[in-house]
Amino acid sequence: MRVYFKLILVMALMLPVLSCSPGSNNKEGAILLPKTGIVHDHISCNANTLLTYALYLPPGCSNRFDKSSAQKRFPVVLAFDPGGSGSLPVKQFSSLAGKYGFILVGSNDSKNMQSPEESEAVVQAMFEEIENRLPIDTSAIYVMGFSGGSRVATATAIYRPYVKGIIGCGAGFPSGVQPPNYKLNYFGIVGQGDFNLTEMTALDKTLSQMNFRHFILEFDGIHDWPGLREIEKAWDWHLFNAMKDGRLKKNDSIINSFCLGMTADYDSLVNQGRLLYARQNLAYMISCLDGLADVTLLNNQLNTLEASAGYKAALKKFNEVLGREQKEQQMLMEAVYSKDLKWWKARLDKYRNNQNSKLSPEDTLMNHRLLAFLGLFCYSNANALLKQNNTEQTQMVIGIYALVEPGNPEPDYMMAVLSGRKNDTVQTLANLKKAFDNGFRNKARAQSQPEFQIIRDNPSYFDLIKKMQ
Repeated sequence: MRVYFKLILVMALMLPVLSCSPGSNNKEGAILLPKTGIVHDHISCNANTLLTYALYLPPGCSNRFDKSSAQKRFPVVLAFDPGGSGSLPVKQFSSLAGKYGFILVGSNDSKNMQSPEESEAVVQAMFEEIENRLPIDTSAIYVMGFSGGSRVATATAIYRPYVKGIIGCGAGFPSGVQPPNYKLNYFGIVGQGDFNLTEMTALDKTLSQMNFRHFILEFDGIHDWPGLREIEKAWDWHLFNAMKDGRLKKNDSIINSFCLGMTADYDSLVNQGRLLYARQNLAYMISCLDGLADVTLLNNQLNTLEASAGYKAALKKFNEVLGREQKEQQMLMEAVYSKDLKWWKARLDKYRNNQNSKLSPEDTLMNHRLLAFLGLFCYSNANALLKQNNTEQTQMVIGIYALVEPGNPEPDYMMAVLSGRKNDTVQTLANLKKAFDNGFRNKARAQSQPEFQIIRDNPSYFDLIKKMQ
């Protein structure tokens, strides 16, 4: 659906890099803006030039911003990436920002493993930037994030009542945080192969019990940023809610076009026998249109589908798989500290053997979720053990982590840290070299790592640092 939506999608993601500022004031007090229609990877915050963000300004935006004028304002979305790569979502979704007509901002500094205080400082700087330096419509500010970034986006909206909505991808609310009492629109997106699928389905039930305006969309994907189609569905949902709330004028042409497209999708899903997705299609249509159009026929259609034998069988199978997955996760968490690497190799081979003819599509997706769950579990535990200086257990968990995610530089980097603590110069360099060969490029992190003090004067260390970003 192609609609120009007066939303504010300010995407604040995570990873610091800087360059030019949005512009300088001219004699009349206006702020010069970057070129529209292209992605700017690294723009410095005016108040703190150490913080940067990626930016996309839609066509039609002026080349300067004067706060005192009545110039056109645009919706904005703040998006948060768990790795601190602001340009990633901005590049991926800039085409939608151009079609819908909103500003897209991605933080290069908000990322996983930050303290709440560090995270809030980055978020606050981003809000100061967009409110003072960009022509945003302050009545249409939205936040978005993936994985840990999704939790940052949710916390950001909860503590700022003027934020109109959330697009949370691959993860739900931060630990210990409850939905607010005031009206807030939450659209969740999770892949069928995402290890956080069970968390998101549980969140759906919780928000329903609280009568909280929300929708959780499942799609064919793993733990990663969703595609354009899924994000566009989220924006359409927010668009219709803005119409219901009177923030946008009701548009019957948009509604009719939406119905035609979704009905065609529903028929296609039924013909393919994908009844769980067909049911989601109907529920999504009802969630979008209820309050704007008569949804009696859609509700009847939904009730008929849910009562069918085919749908009940598909739902039963899906729930059985989720039940097995929860038991498997519990077993794996215990096995991290009790099984040797030989056992782990065999277990991981089982999860990766998705060509097995006995595996159902649901089992294959479960195996994807288990592998992703294990990767995050090993990463979190290895980090915790490193802080505790528990050498033996840390080495064991890092070894499992390397088996779970071959090619990921993080286990090699952790082993370099561990070798540095043992004052083993040869292994510290060797492991850091392995991390580099697998893609590690974080120069600032390597230079500030205290365990690498023993190799600082080594020419091989200097050569690696030169090659990093």
